[in-house]
Amino acid sequence: MEVQEDSRAGTGYWCCPDRIGHLSSGEPLMKTAINLLVLSGALLLQTSFAQDRKIEQAIKHRKAAFTLMATYVNRMVQTVEGNRPFDVKQMAQDAKAVELLSKLPWEGFVEGSERGETRAKDDIWFEDEKFKRYANDLQVKSAAVTVAAESGDLKRFKAAVSPMRDACNTCHKAFRKE
Repeated sequence: MEVQEDSRAGTGYWCCPDRIGHLSSGEPLMKTAINLLVLSGALLLQTSFAQDRKIEQAIKHRKAAFTLMATYVNRMVQTVEGNRPFDVKQMAQDAKAVELLSKLPWEGFVEGSERGETRAKDDIWFEDEKFKRYANDLQVKSAAVTVAAESGDLKRFKAAVSPMRDACNTCHKAFRKE
């Protein structure tokens, strides 16, 4: 079959029955469409994996902060309960560490992080104000422990550690799965 070319940039070429469904490069249109679909899917998956990675990192961040905080709080509790000697310098350092750590985990509670491997209850995301209030309470009480530890007064230190522990436990009861 002979096709006549016209002056409109190969219009006749496109009308040729053996060219229908092909690109000007000769590549089949269906193959190109499938390649574009695969590429689109890969880009969407990459975005999804990046989001999952961000959530995973947020969970790791908050778990690390809580683990470190628990280490220092437990040392202070051992001192308060008489299982460790009251070393003013050590307790002041531990209290400062807890005070700093009490500010860190909260940024790890990002949207979507309730789905990961975590003991956080879903209520955290539904009772945001209450959760923030409990976090703030811990920060205030841990600062009071630092002041008490630096004073060198064991009675004052014991009196400050108890409310800080209560702040931890109150939040755990409300927002942590057992």
